[in-house]
Amino acid sequence: MASDTGRASSSTPHQAVRADTLGQVEPDRGGEFVVRPYSLTPPELGGLSVAIAGEPTHVLAWVRYPAIADHVRALALAWTPRAVYVEWEDRGTHRAWVWASAVERTSADQEAAAAAPERSRAAVVTAKGTEPLVHLVNAQLALIGAEFVTSMAKPAGPFSAVVFGSIDGHPVRLDFSTDPATGMCTVLLVSKKEVLAEGCPAQTFEEAIESYGWAAAIDLLAPT
Repeated sequence: MASDTGRASSSTPHQAVRADTLGQVEPDRGGEFVVRPYSLTPPELGGLSVAIAGEPTHVLAWVRYPAIADHVRALALAWTPRAVYVEWEDRGTHRAWVWASAVERTSADQEAAAAAPERSRAAVVTAKGTEPLVHLVNAQLALIGAEFVTSMAKPAGPFSAVVFGSIDGHPVRLDFSTDPATGMCTVLLVSKKEVLAEGCPAQTFEEAIESYGWAAAIDLLAPT
């Protein structure tokens, strides 16, 4: 990716700086808890010099979050032989370093498709990545005096994961899933194979968790 991008902008002078001087940029959410994407660390960047694009190049990039990997349409602002500094929009402007192998230039056909409304992409959900999602769930449960205590998490396919645990001694599980056709995210609270409240699909897990009927679901938990 780095070499292709460099050839694309070779007619424009580049400014050479150290890669670790270009830090991660996140939109201001006013103190709201939001899961941040990962950016490569200074040791991963290796202290290499970076070429800054005279004109940003349109790319597709895999950006990793604690719970998902998201394929975003982005701009390559700078690069080294091993990494690319990309910028993308998602409720604000994000900038982060990703591995060069996670980035590809967009073709003319892809650029034309970008002019049309883009359908949401399905997020890959990992068992390990459910920890920040459970944190968001507990933020909602705390409002009604409850807490989900995790005992085990496991994948349920590339687009879903389940977390087993309990709420006030009641065995329950959380189901996190995305629809691969629409990219919409859903969360469910399940007890004894019974869904306690139907989930409302949303663009992000954060929105799905915030809109879920936690109070109604907790009321349906049977006495131990």
